[in-house]
Amino acid sequence: MGTEHIEEPPAIDPERLAINQLQGLNCALCKARLYRARSLGPVPMGTGAHADYVELYACEPSCGATVVAEPHDWCHYCHDPILAPAAVPIGYRPRASGPGRLLYADAKCRIAYRVIPLDQHPDSTDGRPRYRDREPFAPPSR
Repeated sequence: MGTEHIEEPPAIDPERLAINQLQGLNCALCKARLYRARSLGPVPMGTGAHADYVELYACEPSCGATVVAEPHDWCHYCHDPILAPAAVPIGYRPRASGPGRLLYADAKCRIAYRVIPLDQHPDSTDGRPRYRDREPFAPPSR
């Protein structure tokens, strides 16, 4: 009988999770959007007569330390975490006095929204995100 250390998943407080994590749309551990999921099991939520169990899900394969350890930014469109080397600056959040904080997009949203990277903006722009068409998802003209 060995004394092997079995790594337990971190204790999760369901009261601190966002609605998308409780519904199983986002990972309960790292908040990333779930495409392949593994069950973390039911977790009690609430007290007394209103107590219920909520099934929580996490990334498959395990997201664990890879997302938490790496510095990341957030996609301006889908709000998924993206690793810093993959983050492409697309513009600045507009502010009354000068440019605001830098906005990033991941590869799938840059293609879907037809966003022009910030380094390819014309010189005379104010730094807001620009699109290859007038409107994102604009249908082709006939």
